[in-house]
Amino acid sequence: MISTSLIILIIVIVIYLSLGLIVYFSNSKNKTNILFVLLIMSIIIWVCSNFFENEKIAVNFFGLLLKIDFVFAALMAYFWLLFVLNFPKQDKNITFIKEILLLIPPILFAFLIFFDQIIINIRFDRNVIFDAGPLFWFYATYCFIYFVGGCIILVSKYFKLSGTERLQTFYVVLGAFLTALIALAVNLILPQIFPSVPIDISRIGIYSFLFLASFTTYSIVKHQLFDIRVILTETATVLVIMALLIQVLLSQNTIEGVTNLVILIIVSYGGYLLIKSVKDEIERRKQLQILSEQLAHANSHLKELDKMKTEFVSLASHELLTPVSAIEGYLSMMLDEKLARIDDPKAIHYMDQVYRSAKRLARLVTDMLNVSRIEEGRLLVEKKEVSLTGVITQTIDELKFKAEEKKQKITFQSANHWETFGDSDKIKEILINLIGNSIKYSKNPGEIELLLETVPTEQVKETWGKVEGAIKDRPLDDQEAIKSAVDERLKRLVGERQILIHVKDQGVGIPREELPRLFKKFHRVGDYTTAESQGTGLGLYITRALVELHHGRVWADSEGQGKGSVFTFSLPEAGVQKEIQDLEAQVPHRGDMKPLARPTKQAEEL
Repeated sequence: MISTSLIILIIVIVIYLSLGLIVYFSNSKNKTNILFVLLIMSIIIWVCSNFFENEKIAVNFFGLLLKIDFVFAALMAYFWLLFVLNFPKQDKNITFIKEILLLIPPILFAFLIFFDQIIINIRFDRNVIFDAGPLFWFYATYCFIYFVGGCIILVSKYFKLSGTERLQTFYVVLGAFLTALIALAVNLILPQIFPSVPIDISRIGIYSFLFLASFTTYSIVKHQLFDIRVILTETATVLVIMALLIQVLLSQNTIEGVTNLVILIIVSYGGYLLIKSVKDEIERRKQLQILSEQLAHANSHLKELDKMKTEFVSLASHELLTPVSAIEGYLSMMLDEKLARIDDPKAIHYMDQVYRSAKRLARLVTDMLNVSRIEEGRLLVEKKEVSLTGVITQTIDELKFKAEEKKQKITFQSANHWETFGDSDKIKEILINLIGNSIKYSKNPGEIELLLETVPTEQVKETWGKVEGAIKDRPLDDQEAIKSAVDERLKRLVGERQILIHVKDQGVGIPREELPRLFKKFHRVGDYTTAESQGTGLGLYITRALVELHHGRVWADSEGQGKGSVFTFSLPEAGVQKEIQDLEAQVPHRGDMKPLARPTKQAEEL
């Protein structure tokens, strides 16, 4: 009849062998893995010899088994230290000569053990007993130095390493700590409290090395494209198979034996399928993780490239603005102010075309420079109480002649005097962009109407929520229309009411499918541009950023082609100055804050 203690021993040995094989086959050429396997084999022989030296069935060999116990305890100390020195990766400073020098003490003690220098007077009385030999304490000191020294080296590595290697070291340190804790408690502290500790209880301290082996195995194979679930599945399957095998061996008759054997075969096949499915699933997840890491790396690289692009655009645009402004200024003096005499009508026509192209180029450069400053957070916004009525009137006066060229009439009628808290130049820029678009995209004579009203802030939030929700339901590329470079604190709606400014035109209209894309960077509505209205596709993107910098929102609506469009943006009322200043004080200010790109001093003088 097989005893319970022997069954436990078999299970422990099977687990040790499983852990050793898992580590070995995960990377059979790795020195750290090989050292771990040698450590496991030493532990197995040590555990077995320790077990049988205290069993009556081996009473004739207890002396030999005790000596084997001591020999492999010495080898365990050696392999443990060597493993630690080469973990988590091989240490190039540990040369072959050093390893041989470290091997000399255990070999010497192994020799002395068999010549009665370490243990003497070996006898058996319920369990094996011995007396300490002349060199016993030298042997004990050696084991202590190698075991404890290895632990100290391991802890020091933990504090020096980082990332994956530090995590691996943590697992080994944890396993060593649990092993030492249980072994000391069972084999040192418990005997002091209970002098007659049963041998099966004292063996728990020996079996506690399973914690060290298990955590070390996990540490090694986890970061070599393996997973703890495979270890647990394989271990559980092997344990179940071993239990069924023991049940087969303990069968009382043939029928019971055959039945248990059939169950064993079925469970073994099922365990094989289970392990295979777990490995397949883990492999798929590993591949997915690799792809995710590659995608994250690519995304990080794209962000770096985008930052470099923005810096380049900012630098290039700034350098281009000076000569372009100068060209525009000199041509303006020649054509408009007649400072230079030109008699040939063709020359005047050609110069007029150059002047128009220079203005377009200047606008392009200005837009690019403004975008880079917005995205870098370097756009200076100087806010104060602003007469919105005055800004609108001034903007209309500036655009009136341009509108008349396209046979458009800009109207604005309001009995109220509207005021907000913001930057008058930026608000004017917003109006110029929106009204300018209405002028651009109008082919027939019509009217561009500006309407103002105040509404509760909650209504603006509700309207914007619908707009934002519709855009989020679209492809990722279209969702760029709501991604903002403006800090969330700068775009937060403030106050109980908002001023809504509507710019309504009778132009070519906007297809419904184009509405969610309007405020994307570089986006232009496909077939609704003309040779006279070429642009950068940045105007509405800049407009959105400027509105958000004023704690507002902007959106567009159109019933379709040929039915005009309405652009609406919100601004806070003037009475929320304190709330806006408190919010913006929380935003860190970047150096080199600059206003929107304007012509240089030289160009302004011209």
